Amino acid sequence: MAILFKDISSLVTVDNKGKEFKVGTEMQDVGEIKNGAMIVTDKVEWVGKTEDLGDVISEYEIEKEISLKGKTVLPGFVDSHTHIVFAGNRSNEFGMRLRGATYEEIAAAGGGIQNTVKATRNASVEELAEVGRNLAMSAAKYGTTSIEIKSGYSLTTEGEIKQLEAIKHLSSELPLRITPTFMGAHDFPPELKNERDKYIDIVVNDMIPYVSENNLAEYCDVFVDKGYYTTEQGTRVLEAGKKYGLKPKSHCDELADVGAAAMAAEVGAVSADHLLFINDDGIEKMKQAGTVAGLLPGTAYFIKMPYAPARKLIDREVITAVATDCNPGSCFTENMQTILSLSVINMGMTAEEAINAATINGAYSIRKSDSVGSLEVAKHADFIVCNCDNYIDLFYHFGINHVEQTWIGGKQV
Repeated sequence: MAILFKDISSLVTVDNKGKEFKVGTEMQDVGEIKNGAMIVTDKVEWVGKTEDLGDVISEYEIEKEISLKGKTVLPGFVDSHTHIVFAGNRSNEFGMRLRGATYEEIAAAGGGIQNTVKATRNASVEELAEVGRNLAMSAAKYGTTSIEIKSGYSLTTEGEIKQLEAIKHLSSELPLRITPTFMGAHDFPPELKNERDKYIDIVVNDMIPYVSENNLAEYCDVFVDKGYYTTEQGTRVLEAGKKYGLKPKSHCDELADVGAAAMAAEVGAVSADHLLFINDDGIEKMKQAGTVAGLLPGTAYFIKMPYAPARKLIDREVITAVATDCNPGSCFTENMQTILSLSVINMGMTAEEAINAATINGAYSIRKSDSVGSLEVAKHADFIVCNCDNYIDLFYHFGINHVEQTWIGGKQV
C-alpha cells in the first residue's frame, strides 16, 4: 500500500543522481520541484510534478492521497554528530561562561566534560536511555530523522559500555535511525589524569575490542585538541579502532590549531568535526582523503568562539556537513533548524549549501547516504513537511519550528 503526496508547493528532493555526496558548486542545487508529488511506501517509489502523475498512479495501490498545497517537503535532517546520552546538568557552567570564564578555565576548575562524567558514571542504563529518548524525540519534532550518538561521558570500560548499551536500547525502540559511536577517548579520567598513556592502553586494549566484539558501535571517535589528545595519541586510538572494524572519526582543532584535521585525513577518518582552527594543510589533506568536514556552528555560538571556515572549505571542494553537536556542556540544542540558521548567518553558507550539508552530506558523514539524505527512488521515505510554501522561509522566518510533520520509513512520527 502506498501514500500519494501531491500539490507540494516546494518539494526539495536534494536529488544527487545516485552520488553519495555533494561538493563545491554542486551544493547550490537542492533539486526543487514546484507543485511536486511523491508516492511512498516505506521507501520513495516515485518523485515528480503533480501534473505528471497521469497513469503513474495506476501502477500503485494508493491507500491515501494527501494534498500539501502551501507546504514545503524536504528530506529529514541527518544529525551526524551528537552526545545526547548523558546524565547531569551543566547550566551553572553556562552562567560562568556568561560571566567571562573560558572553556579551558571551567575544565581546569573540575567542570566541563568531567562534570558530566561524574553524573554519567552514577546513572543507570535506563536513566541514560531516558535522557537520550527525550532529546531524540524532540529532535524529530524539529525535523531530524537520522542521528548519530556518541559515548564518552564515563571514561571507564564499564561506563562506556553502559552508555553504548543505552544507545542500543534507543536504536531498538525509537523510530529514528540511530548510528552509535564509541568515544572512550573524549577526555582522560580524573583518576588517571597524570597517567594518560595508561588510560589510552585501556581504551585500545580493553574498550575497543569489547565494543567491536559486541557490535556496540560503528565508529570510533577521539578528541584531538589543545589539552586533550595529541595527534600521536589520536592516531593510536583510531588505528586501533580500524583494526577492530570501527570506522574512524575525530573531533579536531576546536580550541586551537594542533594539526588534528591533517591527522584525521592521514588516518583515513570518515569525518573531522569542529575545525574552528583548521589550517590550509588540513583543508588540502581532507580534500584529498575525502574526509567530511563536520561543522558544528552551534558550538561556536554557545562557547563564543570563532566559526569554522565554511566558505573556504566549500570553495575548495571539501565535503561539508553540518550537525548540532547536541551535548550538555558546549552546545545544548537538538534543533537542526537552529543550526541551519547559524550556518547561513554566521558561517557564510547559502540556504542551498546548508540544506545539502544537513541532509545528503550529513548522511555521507555516517556512510548512510545510499539510503537516506535525499528523496530519490528506492531510498527510505524519511522526510519532513514544513508549514511554508518555499524552503527559503526556513531561514527567513527564524526562531520558530517550521516542521508540521516528520515521516520516517513512510510512517508519520
